[in-house]
Amino acid sequence: MKTIAMTGASGFIGQHLLRHYLEEGAHVIAFVPDPENMGEFTEYPNFELVKAFFEDFDHLSELTPTRDIDIFYYLSWGGYGKATNDYAAQIQNIKPICDAVAEAGKMGCKRFLFSTSFSEYMISEHETLSHNAGAHCNVYGAAKQAARVMAHATAAQKGVPFLCVAFANTFGVGDRSHRSTNLFVHKLLRGEALDLTEGIHLYDWNYIEDTIAGLVLAGEKGKIDSVYYIGSDRRRPLKDIVGEVRDILAPGVEIRLGTYKEDFHVDYTSVDVTKLYRDTGYQPKWDFKEAVLATADWVKTLDWE
Repeated sequence: MKTIAMTGASGFIGQHLLRHYLEEGAHVIAFVPDPENMGEFTEYPNFELVKAFFEDFDHLSELTPTRDIDIFYYLSWGGYGKATNDYAAQIQNIKPICDAVAEAGKMGCKRFLFSTSFSEYMISEHETLSHNAGAHCNVYGAAKQAARVMAHATAAQKGVPFLCVAFANTFGVGDRSHRSTNLFVHKLLRGEALDLTEGIHLYDWNYIEDTIAGLVLAGEKGKIDSVYYIGSDRRRPLKDIVGEVRDILAPGVEIRLGTYKEDFHVDYTSVDVTKLYRDTGYQPKWDFKEAVLATADWVKTLDWE
């Protein structure tokens, strides 16, 4: 039986990953600050739920008797959204990831996976890509970069095998946020026009089931010390993606290009989108239209008041 540890298990991607391993029969320990939100999973006999805040991450090994962890998935991050450029909020994330790596070593962890962000690869509309591009765009990207580097160094010191992933724009059933993907779908279902940028920059929308498949493969088969991009490898201009979503859900609804200003965007030329394919055999399987329709059914159930 596999033994899996997780943080961020109450989030969108985290809940899907948790469900995958529980249904597979693995013993899963989830360190979460809000165990009251994990009710649907508590009936699994192979689920170990531990209440833990960031300040508890320096003694995780004392909160559970579980040892010999096959993979530790670190999906936690605090201060996203409005706190993107709040350095005081963002810096609070760096020590916990390093603490978790050190504690994972005490628990006999065989592989530790950290989810970084494509904010590391963002560039402004007024500069070319540089090595530290994300640091030029927002504090969140800089903090992710710093956390990745420091956690990797800590892992090397503690003898913990370490690797990272960065997710494409993941959408689908289970996302309760009002982020752009859900917002676009919500507006289209209401027949409302969409305000968009010029839409010329490349984007990648990946359905949640494919993201989880890639995440599991990276965790189980990815090469140590690697950073993997998990996406569809069907990158195309945003106006084409949104246009296809419109054609699926609400043909004829107006898309007003250039009415929304975007100061930064991800430069996908800066990452190797084929590495996960080469190293693990990952292949996204969901048809885009089916993914959009499934997401639309889900978005109809959300509270938009």
